[in-house]
Amino acid sequence: MKFTTDTLIQFSYFFLFLFSIIVFFDVIIRFKSPIKLKIFFLSFVLSILVVSYLSFIRSGTDEYVFVLRLCKVVLGTSLVQIFTNLYFIQHRKIANIYVIASYVFHVFLIFYVQIVGYDKVFTKSSILENSYNMPIYLKIFVDLDFSIFNLFCLYYIYNILFKFSYNNIYFRRVQIWTFCFFTIIATQLFIILFSLLFKFPEHFKVFVPILFGIILLLIILYRPNFINNNGSKISFGFLFNKNDYSQDVKEIDFNYHFFTNFYFKSKTANIEDFSNIMGVNKDLLFKYIYFKYSMSFEELLNKSRVDYFVEIIKKSQYKNYTVEALALEVGFSSRQRFYQPFKKYHGGNPSDLIEVLN
Repeated sequence: MKFTTDTLIQFSYFFLFLFSIIVFFDVIIRFKSPIKLKIFFLSFVLSILVVSYLSFIRSGTDEYVFVLRLCKVVLGTSLVQIFTNLYFIQHRKIANIYVIASYVFHVFLIFYVQIVGYDKVFTKSSILENSYNMPIYLKIFVDLDFSIFNLFCLYYIYNILFKFSYNNIYFRRVQIWTFCFFTIIATQLFIILFSLLFKFPEHFKVFVPILFGIILLLIILYRPNFINNNGSKISFGFLFNKNDYSQDVKEIDFNYHFFTNFYFKSKTANIEDFSNIMGVNKDLLFKYIYFKYSMSFEELLNKSRVDYFVEIIKKSQYKNYTVEALALEVGFSSRQRFYQPFKKYHGGNPSDLIEVLN
């Protein structure tokens, strides 16, 4: 068999595919919690696995083009969600908006192409480049999506590498791990910049993504071990040292205002208002709650309300209350908003619990 560059490309894709399978099962076996973060890691690896497999078996320029495009979206959005949920959960809402917008656009693109026709949208595809040209009005959205992804990653990486500084072994390992991602993203941006000034060999555009894929899988494979077991405990990138906030948020004051004074029963309860009551910075309060209770302020509110519901239904004065009246009594704005937190933090149905107790 004659060994050509095309043969080397095929072997490279096949190796990347096999390596993806190894890393995929490594995440399944070693990563314990939280499950949401595990799903994002698996999605990240799975997107590389699918791209490498389809690129290996691909025989035409337009084969699997939408699947390959969607895998790139999954790769980018998964990485954003990994950083968000692992270190910067306070940015979760804006990250979710970006993820939803990205998927909405690409679903629209698929339907748009089906209606207009593939040949009228995509032109001059190249199997070596695994890419295609598209009209400027679509390319603007693709480039915007790519730019937002890079801004998210660079913002997170900048904070971890340069803004935060904590003298403990956990944070130093996270910095090294994050720097590996930074190297890949920065190198990718430099290559894109230089490609506008210089013409690279055609095969170069194939081998670089393969090399990036291998390095990304190595980064996932050699992630800090404590992430596998305590991912939810080190969120925000700066939550590595309890002393960072212990002198600013007093546990006795927190318990008095939140639990003894039943702040959680307020239907207008929010972290901004409670931070004013406590006289502390909102971010410090958020970190205190997340580190101590492993949940956000809103989740602590709902759990406290559910626990209080379970407590008061045992008392005679609440015996004739309806479920809706009890939900309002413990702080929920409606009966409908009560059911999901109840099922999450207690399980079952509140009506069934009341019936059993009666």
